[in-house]
Amino acid sequence: MKPALVILLLASGVATGCAAWAASKPSASAAARENEASLNYIESFYDNLLTTRRPDLAARYGLKPRVSDFEPLSEGDLPAHVRDLRLMLTDVNALPASERVDTLRDRITRELADCGPEGALRRDALVWLDIIEAAVVAPYAVGSASGCDRTHRAEQRLRVMPEALRGASVLLRGSPPPDSAAFETRFARLSQLLRQDLPARTDACKEARRLAEFAEADTLAAASLMEFRRSLVPGP
Repeated sequence: MKPALVILLLASGVATGCAAWAASKPSASAAARENEASLNYIESFYDNLLTTRRPDLAARYGLKPRVSDFEPLSEGDLPAHVRDLRLMLTDVNALPASERVDTLRDRITRELADCGPEGALRRDALVWLDIIEAAVVAPYAVGSASGCDRTHRAEQRLRVMPEALRGASVLLRGSPPPDSAAFETRFARLSQLLRQDLPARTDACKEARRLAEFAEADTLAAASLMEFRRSLVPGP
């Protein structure tokens, strides 16, 4: 065989082998797209989790309002919530470092701390007032202000409020009493929201049934807030 032919065949074989190896290894751009897709999915899942369980954090982080149910955390729900957070954190830690990844990791880590034995959900009544306030005002940031849709969504959130505050009272059992001045200021703000501000926002709704349902839910919510205060602050 002529040397030139041998060299040509060897070169052809090396090229074929390199092509096969390259085809078997994901390209850098493909890996980047996969990481981006994973990050987008985790962010979306976490955003939905906050919208339904921690509306206060959703508002703090400036997340786009969504039409969703309010699912307040309780003693029974907290372990599953912590598992969700830990699974997300594991997935986030597997991604290459970036500003978005670092931000998401920090947020999940802080929330895990909130859920711990010494965390805010078990030690800080003011956090629960933030959660409730964010939950009941969120419906007014979604959809048209005309008609009764917002009134109905707000009514549904208000109906969950007594359950949320009962669960909060259990989680806060044994915690130190809140700072009196700070608690009373926030309590008064939330009371005014329930008794004056939210009812005033129902003006666009003209359906008597919807208005009656809202009024009932609002009254029960205000009563549950008073009961929550009594469970934390002894006295009249």
